[in-house]
Amino acid sequence: MRILLLNYEFPPAGGGAGFATMNIGRELVKSGFDVDVLTAVIDNESDGDIIDGMRVFRVPSWRKGLHDCGLSGAYSYAAFAALKRLKLHKSVKYDLEHYFFSLPTGAITLTPFAGDMPPYIVSLRGSDVPGYDPFNANVERLHKILRPVTLRIWRKAAAVVALSNALRDTALITAPDVDIRVVPNGMDIGKFSAKQMDPSRRENQPLRIVSVARLLERKGIQHLLEAIADPVPLNVSLKIIGTGSYEESLKRRTAELGLEDRVTFAGFINGNSLPEHYREADLFVLPSQTESFGLVFAEAMASGLPVIATKVGGIPELIRSGTEGILVNPASAGEIREALEYFDDNRDALVAMGSAGRRRIEEKYTWTRIAAAYAKIYQEVTQPEP
Repeated sequence: MRILLLNYEFPPAGGGAGFATMNIGRELVKSGFDVDVLTAVIDNESDGDIIDGMRVFRVPSWRKGLHDCGLSGAYSYAAFAALKRLKLHKSVKYDLEHYFFSLPTGAITLTPFAGDMPPYIVSLRGSDVPGYDPFNANVERLHKILRPVTLRIWRKAAAVVALSNALRDTALITAPDVDIRVVPNGMDIGKFSAKQMDPSRRENQPLRIVSVARLLERKGIQHLLEAIADPVPLNVSLKIIGTGSYEESLKRRTAELGLEDRVTFAGFINGNSLPEHYREADLFVLPSQTESFGLVFAEAMASGLPVIATKVGGIPELIRSGTEGILVNPASAGEIREALEYFDDNRDALVAMGSAGRRRIEEKYTWTRIAAAYAKIYQEVTQPEP
């Protein structure tokens, strides 16, 4: 079976959706599928390169930066990709197209004069679902305007797949008549291997915290800073990995709270180097205010780290509070502080919950398992039972 995967993000650009596209494609190739990818040019890459057995085609995209696509980047990709898709279909017969994000990527399916095209499925990732991010007024306003387009994309799809039950429930508010399946993200458990904490660090040493995210306001890192500072600064070190539009605000808040000696802004870290930063830490914290799944949580768990996260979106489906970490209410610096103090006072819990998290990833969230779930959907929609 020949599959075309379409996503405006693909490593090194973007976040979880880009890595999902790459890893699902890689596993599909291992299973005998012929896989092509249609994505955006980031750094003068060649069109048609072979990466892990996939042919990767690229089109222009007016992105703001490597990890900040913006609406101009997303929709310029969709326009150029629509033309490239028509050209590809003249020379290659695809059995199925798989779109990551219903908007903007799925809008490519509405290209006029495209003629007969294969069936397609859509993977909902979060920001493409109306109501997912109430903190972004511009995106929600655009969703209201484009609601008829979203509905048409979903209703024409052979299958619609959400990252979590929570995201599925949000999508059903917009389209209660659409059958939406759930397939989560996966993890490269070999890349993010667990490293047990040195017993000598279990007492009287600063608690080493790592947080990995695009630095956006909705990621809630400002509440983590407040939790560390109030009422008196905790004996911790915090490494913040990532860049984004909220970075300068976070740096200013760090200075205002007098935490410059405890907080390090590490900027962008190459994916190949990221596992070591997880293994150097004792605890992962990211108090997101909205999250469809959160690949970084799974990365931290695969690295043997317990997690402090929030009770939003798909996070509670991944992390069981009290087993793999502690879940708190969003925007609650007080609850984050209590969780930090718990781990600071109970160093053995770091090891126990970290080990439990690693086991959960091994049992449920490997990319091999996730790609197999998608392969089953591909077979169902291309070879329906009579």
